[in-house]
Amino acid sequence: MVMPSRGGIISCHITDIAMLYASYLSFVDNGALFVVSERIQQLGDEVFVAVTLPNSSERLPMNGKVVWLNRKAQANRPAGFAVQIGKDVSGQKIKNEVEHLLAGKLDSQQATYTM
Repeated sequence: MVMPSRGGIISCHITDIAMLYASYLSFVDNGALFVVSERIQQLGDEVFVAVTLPNSSERLPMNGKVVWLNRKAQANRPAGFAVQIGKDVSGQKIKNEVEHLLAGKLDSQQATYTM
């Protein structure tokens, strides 16, 4: 796993299933996770994120590319950015775990952090 050249490690702690649902972008190729943050990113930036999923204390490593930006908080959408989940082994582990935790909820019409 290659670390990005700038920016360091970004932490993403998703505390519960509702937050996971709001954070997951299933419409992105291989999925993406929204990181609530005031940190400035640009579309296409390569980032390294340590992800903690609900009901776990394990920090899962994820390399990915920034594919969505909320530059400032508005309505029920916090400031932050979404990182496309990589197709490497660790990315697939995260994607599989996220989709397992969200089983039966992915087609819901609830609001998310992005749409």
